[in-house]
Amino acid sequence: MQTTRNKYISISALISIVIVFSLGCSNVVPELPLPAAQAAPAAPAQKLIYSKSTPIQPIKPAPAAPATPAEIPTSTAVGKEHNSQIKTTSKPKNKLKTVDSPRPASFPVTIMDREGYEVIFEEAPNRIVAFDSAAVETIFAIGEGHRIIATHDFVSYPPQVNSIKKVGDAFNMDIEAIVNLNPDLVYIFYPTFKEQLENAGLRVLLIQTIDDDFQKTADLFRMWGSITGAVAEADILASDFEMRIDSIQNMLSPYKSGPSIFQDVGGLWTPGNDTLVGNVFKTLKLQNVAHDIEGYAQFSPETLIERNPQYIMAPYGDNISSNNKFKNVTAVRNGAVIIPSDDYLSTSGPRFILGVEELAKTIYPGLWKR
Repeated sequence: MQTTRNKYISISALISIVIVFSLGCSNVVPELPLPAAQAAPAAPAQKLIYSKSTPIQPIKPAPAAPATPAEIPTSTAVGKEHNSQIKTTSKPKNKLKTVDSPRPASFPVTIMDREGYEVIFEEAPNRIVAFDSAAVETIFAIGEGHRIIATHDFVSYPPQVNSIKKVGDAFNMDIEAIVNLNPDLVYIFYPTFKEQLENAGLRVLLIQTIDDDFQKTADLFRMWGSITGAVAEADILASDFEMRIDSIQNMLSPYKSGPSIFQDVGGLWTPGNDTLVGNVFKTLKLQNVAHDIEGYAQFSPETLIERNPQYIMAPYGDNISSNNKFKNVTAVRNGAVIIPSDDYLSTSGPRFILGVEELAKTIYPGLWKR
């Protein structure tokens, strides 16, 4: 229970920081089936096995069954060069150089970072400080977790991270402790400590965490495959991720739009369409009632009541159903407040697809094989 509470506190802290940064042809296409009242509990998500020898297998949904259309209510700086392995580019681009298909591991490998620098790897790094939850999960998922020597306090998956040294929390770093570990790569997702790390003689790779389009996640899997030499394993992981997205999109392709939804991450704070979860809603053809906000913002009770979502997703606990003022909201009346089985959608790593699939199965149970 304490572990779960800490996880929620950690996730809430991350969300609060995100919020702060966000503020500074004649055929009629049928609607999606299964209104909220008909929703069935989600089937258990397929667990990912973090093993180099056992690749993740894709889930193939059953053909769509005939269903009655649902009626949707209308809702109103590039810095200076620090070492010989980092080069500046004339036009900085926030793009990754990744492999397009499986190939044997080969070096050197060049990765373009967030600020437009090319970081060159002559060989796979053996001592990685990975200051990013998604990176840690990915490196373990491709069988290279033994390379990680440190991370931050908020990383909780896979279980092996419990024995890995923690050198700060998500937004604070113990530079001295990191230097003493003698890493050959420090991976970070925000630039605050980049200069300090490089001035200490460390090689740094800065890649921004994916926060808009979750389908880009597969690129990061392949990137880590290139860096660690686990190219084939990374491509298996990435291809599986992509196939599972394709399966969902193909399943929903005959339909135009689905039910309305609201995500409450606590205190009626909710994501707009330009967020990772907003992108999930779009992929599942769900109508985000917070479509007109940017980043994360707080809804008033009156706005939530007015927009009357058919579903509410409450990853950190349902504090809405018990509130009498929301008793007439469709999602509350129909018992359609969804509490996911795990925090899959909080980290844009290999398990993210489990959260997408779980939500799809909850909203559209008739389209999935039971």
